[in-house]
Amino acid sequence: MAKKKIKESHKTQKKVATREPVSQFTLLLVIIVIFISSFAVYFNSLSNDFVYDDVTQVWDNPWIKDFRHMPEIFSKSVWSFQTGTKTSNYYRPLMHTFYMFSYHIFGLKPWGFHFVNILFHAGVSVLVFIITMKLLQKFQFSSSDSHLLPSSIAALLFASHPIHTEAVTWIAGLPDVAFTFFYLLSFYLYISFRDGSKRDYLLSILSFAAAILFKEPAITLPIVLMAYDCLFKKWDGTIVEVVKRYIPYVVVSGLYLLARYYALRGFAPIESYADLSTYQFIINVLPLFRSYLTSLLWPFNLNVWHTFHPIHSIIEAQGLISIVVTVIFLIGAMAAYKKNRMVFFSLLLIVIPLLPVFYIKAISGKPFAERYLYLPSVGYVLLMGSFFSWAKEKFPRAVGSISIIFMIIVGSYSVATIKRNQVWRNDYTLFTDTVRKSPDAKDPRNRLGGVLFNKGQIDEAIEQYQTAVQLDPDSAIPHYNLGLAYSSNGRIDEAVEQYQAALHLSPDFADAHSGLATAYFNKGQIDKAIEQYEIALRLEPNNEQALNNLGLAYFRKGQIDKAIELYETALRLNPNREKVHSNLGLSYLNKGQIDKAIEQFKAAVRLNPENPKYRSYLENAYKQKERKQ
Repeated sequence: MAKKKIKESHKTQKKVATREPVSQFTLLLVIIVIFISSFAVYFNSLSNDFVYDDVTQVWDNPWIKDFRHMPEIFSKSVWSFQTGTKTSNYYRPLMHTFYMFSYHIFGLKPWGFHFVNILFHAGVSVLVFIITMKLLQKFQFSSSDSHLLPSSIAALLFASHPIHTEAVTWIAGLPDVAFTFFYLLSFYLYISFRDGSKRDYLLSILSFAAAILFKEPAITLPIVLMAYDCLFKKWDGTIVEVVKRYIPYVVVSGLYLLARYYALRGFAPIESYADLSTYQFIINVLPLFRSYLTSLLWPFNLNVWHTFHPIHSIIEAQGLISIVVTVIFLIGAMAAYKKNRMVFFSLLLIVIPLLPVFYIKAISGKPFAERYLYLPSVGYVLLMGSFFSWAKEKFPRAVGSISIIFMIIVGSYSVATIKRNQVWRNDYTLFTDTVRKSPDAKDPRNRLGGVLFNKGQIDEAIEQYQTAVQLDPDSAIPHYNLGLAYSSNGRIDEAVEQYQAALHLSPDFADAHSGLATAYFNKGQIDKAIEQYEIALRLEPNNEQALNNLGLAYFRKGQIDKAIELYETALRLNPNREKVHSNLGLSYLNKGQIDKAIEQFKAAVRLNPENPKYRSYLENAYKQKERKQ
């Protein structure tokens, strides 16, 4: 018996000894192919516009346009740059930092920001290839050359998977692609450290810090590292020595949580779905998990807004189906733990990064989002790579046929991704698609209504806003939007009614006060208009538009000095408002201060030389000056 064991040991050693590294040239060639493939499937997104939250997070974001905002970026919540926004559940300082660098390189050209996202995605795809090779080598005692094809397949599946379009094609998806890059880089460096490269340990910790400052789910990395050690490494050293390896990651997590708590004034200050009980929160994790698995396996009906319909009892049809799916997954995971640790680790990589998004209370609007699958899909393609490696060994004669099947999948993924990129071309294409797929969601209808409103299609916008009000009559925003559309269409009384409905639901809604004020102004009710503008300014003292409009109201009442004071305040906040310069010029002209008026009209012409009205005002001011001389 002893001789048999010794003999088997020699066989194992022989297999290890015959393991040959892949040539550097071959490895580099494969990496280049993966990088180019990752770029190719998203190349058509480079011509896409800013869409959805891109406008807010990039175009209208003052933080990214001046390096002096760095202290605010690292000490405040992600949306604090917006006027009136004080609370959020998100702390992502490196998102703004990278937007800032992109802005100073590309300006406000959308292609530059898309380019950065695609570069991160290509980098992640390469890391998937390298990590898959590493793990397959550790799991199987065969030559590393035999893992090249399975690892390449896994990386190409990741590079082309359509579920990634939301994270990659959407500029606002930067946190997902960037945190995943640093998350996997940290994991790869940790593997290298455990293989003997001591210098990679510090780099792994620094990469983890970068990941966690991009997006919250990065905090799950220490769990993945522990799982890797348990499944792939021998238990070496005392418990104290083992624990010491994880302490720096725990310290980084603790420092991040402290910074987050300081910035947000709490860990998750905004809670959603208050009508759900604790029991209902727990059971709704199951249908969410089922939806994520389904989207990984069948990514061909993509939608930016998956409407969340919570179940209220586990015995509902959706609840029972979700239980069955979850049980099957758990049985498969337990079987994998006993028979194939590589498969088990792949399944863990699907589940572990999803843990933070299962906390529904902290996610407002839509608990299910396709971009949340960007990192978990690494586990999915690792599983596919493992399956390919197993099939390659079990059925060596069928390698060609199996490879063709996988390449057909990669091809179909690529076609679907390229087509989906076109949906993200602009807000109109995106939200037309979204409303068609989620007709019962109010937010996409508000968005589509806004697009139609800006295109001058007011009647179509009103139709979308009316539907949004019907879908959620207790939300102030659809009422406010409908008020804007009615006002633009000359239906002032109906606009007043909608603004008042919005303020009944949300009394501190500053924009609704401003909208109501404008409606009163258009009706000639100047005192009522002034009252509403002043309320809006108490709520948002730095609202330039409200300052300008209140100035107009005082000008109409003949209180020119008060109007001038308001215009000057608005210009101190933003000296590039041509309308305010023009209005200030008219006020000075009304007081006979012609030189000051000319100065303001010149500023308006300089900011918008195409507007003939400003030139007319300037010419009129010069004529008045000549008559006085």
